[in-house]
Amino acid sequence: MKVFSTNKPSVIVISLVLLLIFNLSASVCFAAKKSADTSVGDVVTKLKTKLNLNDQQVKELTTALTDLSNRLNTLVNKQEGAEEDNDPHEFINGVKEAQADYQKKLKTILTDSQMQSYDALREKVIMEALDNLAAIKLMDIQDQIGFSDEQLNKLTPVLGEDMRGFIKIAWKYAGESRIRVLEKIKIARELKEIQHKSEGKVKQILTPDQYKKWEAYKKQQQGK
Repeated sequence: MKVFSTNKPSVIVISLVLLLIFNLSASVCFAAKKSADTSVGDVVTKLKTKLNLNDQQVKELTTALTDLSNRLNTLVNKQEGAEEDNDPHEFINGVKEAQADYQKKLKTILTDSQMQSYDALREKVIMEALDNLAAIKLMDIQDQIGFSDEQLNKLTPVLGEDMRGFIKIAWKYAGESRIRVLEKIKIARELKEIQHKSEGKVKQILTPDQYKKWEAYKKQQQGK
């Protein structure tokens, strides 16, 4: 059984993010190419080796992942058939509920040590994917800003961590039809803190002239 498959552009990005829950590959490009071929069996085989699972755990994990796969496929297929202006809250909340149920099952299947290893593996995959996206974005503007390959390598994890912070906040509040004023203020503060830390690191990597060009580029993008 395939983890999921989709052809609709509006769902592809979300689907690739969901694939990170399962796939232990090193990049989004690999995930994108393999998304149609990735099966629950493939995922469990990888996890069996990396987490040293016994036969009973393999059986239970296969059942849990199959259930999650079916639920995600149902949600994605429903979203694909919806109108373009359809409210995505039902889809997002459905995904969050399915993921939460899977995590509960996972905690009953894995030992505490295995659970920690699993969380570390998943976070590693997510960060590798985000670092790859950050590197692609940086390469697009490298000539414009004028930073070296060495500087690009230093900037990549900074932007990757930056995106990870935004994703955590976005996912936390995704699917909510209304966000209270106090929550909006909290979100704004959290986002500002992420940006402040990121910009401080960027400033240390770039030269003063490069940083001016960096700031000019950001303002240009904000104006679009």
